Amino acid sequence: MEFESIHNILEFAISKEQASVQFYKDLASQMSDAATRSLFETLVRNEQAHIDALRLEINKLGYTVKPEEQAPSSIYLWEERLELDNVARNMDFIDALLLAIQKERAAFRLYAQILGSTQDEQFAKVLMDLAEEEMRHVLQLEREYDAITHHKD
Repeated sequence: MEFESIHNILEFAISKEQASVQFYKDLASQMSDAATRSLFETLVRNEQAHIDALRLEINKLGYTVKPEEQAPSSIYLWEERLELDNVARNMDFIDALLLAIQKERAAFRLYAQILGSTQDEQFAKVLMDLAEEEMRHVLQLEREYDAITHHKD
């Protein structure tokens, strides 16, 4: 994946975060368990905070931010959403944590892969910050998972 500017990287990151917001909203709406629904709602708020921070970075570069109501390009296909709907109905809190961990790891790998293909120090800094934020989410979710699963032993 090639980017021409930091602005392009930030727009790409916003589209990925918007897709994550929608993904977690979709899952939250399918949850019958209140704690699991709350986990996904928290993840929605976290991803929205990332979008706000990325929009601020775009503003700092002197660009205007695209309207939020503009549809993001989805990173998951409609067919996959339909499959997730059936899985989500029976998902417990631990399954939800594992799914969120998997999703956050994938986001980290994506940013790390793009980072590996750039030679520009400014681009690299932006990508490193994005990758680190995703890894912080992974670690936070893994700590919660470990705390829950160790109490069950």
